[in-house]
Amino acid sequence: MTSTIAGLSGAFASRQADPAEVLEACIQRIQDESAGAPGIIASPTFERARASAHASAERWRRGQPLSAVDGIPMVWKDVFDMSGQVTTCGSAVRKNANPATEDAALVRQLEAGGAVSVARTTLSEFAYSGLGINPFAGTPVNPWDPKTPRVVGGSSSGSAAAVIRGWVPCGMGSDTSGSLRVPAAFTGLVGFKPSHGRYVAGGMFPLAPSLDTAGPLVRDVRDASLLDAVLTGVPVPATALRDWTFVVPAGRALAANTDEVQAVFERVLGLLRGQGVKFVERAFGAFEETRDLFDQHGTLVAVEATQVHRELLQSEALALVDPRIAARMKLGAQLSAASAAEITGRRAPLLARSQADMAAGEVLLYPTVCMTAPEIGPLNEDVAWFAACNARVLQNTMLASYLDMPTLSLPAGLAVSGLPVGLSVSMAAGRDALLLAVAERLQEALQDKLRAD
Repeated sequence: MTSTIAGLSGAFASRQADPAEVLEACIQRIQDESAGAPGIIASPTFERARASAHASAERWRRGQPLSAVDGIPMVWKDVFDMSGQVTTCGSAVRKNANPATEDAALVRQLEAGGAVSVARTTLSEFAYSGLGINPFAGTPVNPWDPKTPRVVGGSSSGSAAAVIRGWVPCGMGSDTSGSLRVPAAFTGLVGFKPSHGRYVAGGMFPLAPSLDTAGPLVRDVRDASLLDAVLTGVPVPATALRDWTFVVPAGRALAANTDEVQAVFERVLGLLRGQGVKFVERAFGAFEETRDLFDQHGTLVAVEATQVHRELLQSEALALVDPRIAARMKLGAQLSAASAAEITGRRAPLLARSQADMAAGEVLLYPTVCMTAPEIGPLNEDVAWFAACNARVLQNTMLASYLDMPTLSLPAGLAVSGLPVGLSVSMAAGRDALLLAVAERLQEALQDKLRAD
């Protein structure tokens, strides 16, 4: 099966592939491989998908596709409502909740464009971790290390695992502090976190409502651009790398990169410099101040998740939650009113500063995650390491989330360990289409060079 949205759409148009046949190949692969790769599929929606795929096949035969995603198989993180199914959010607390009576708004919108919803996927419980470990719903294993089980990353773990294993070309997830970008970095995928509110959010279970965004995990930046155009009607503009200056943030905000991640990042910078790309290294003040704010007072996720889960925190059902996730919830509830006010009150001026600190022709470039995918075993054995590792994994990504900067993580190549490293590109809030355009050019500039390496 063609592994990209663009490739499949082209194959449908040229009659080299049929949506119904492609879907059956997807279903067969999921059924054949799920036993050996558990913890990915939360609930299949095969019959629903078959009806959509047959309708799509007929449209393609008439030469009347609904959009660029017509007939494209995709999976959905189990925070998106689908009619008739329970949205569990990866938690035993919700396994007996009432089924959804209607689809999430984003599901409706993409299916109206012909997308084929194959299954719902697992996640970190309540999307409240960047690691993707879940004792209730299952923990996907990263295929990049066949010897040592490692995390895929979270919280959109199942969606990333389904794409990297070739089951579908697109996994839809959500991102609050890095939940699309972390698994993209750990698996060598593209993960796109748009500006808040760029895509409709109705019917998506919240974690921190003012931060939550939906977005795709795909293999190619062009696929993220195609999805964005379908969802917004805004095409990606033409651009060239020579038109941009890439700002590499200096200072302490992004200073925790491991040696192997930093080596990959430096190699990427060298490859791009060799192609005439312009760089400047300087402290990005909004990142520095946001890091200080988090260190002194806590995070906006902690503030808002406490409100979302207030009833759960006061109920006996909290005993059903993974103790490591419950501990995060309790810690957030302990934030003082003064700290909560500081975290929420500083956001608008810092967002304004993030826009003022970047010239019109500038874009941020930095490693998505400061480390490669950690091993699952030690995370399960050591509660303290789980908490510390989760914080490290989200350290870089949560800055852009707080500042509402659209950010895309694309593959930067492999570390000496053979594990993927991600490269993040960020712009000021609302500049999503430009960001996608720049990221497309970056991927083109890097792909051949990285393959040669």
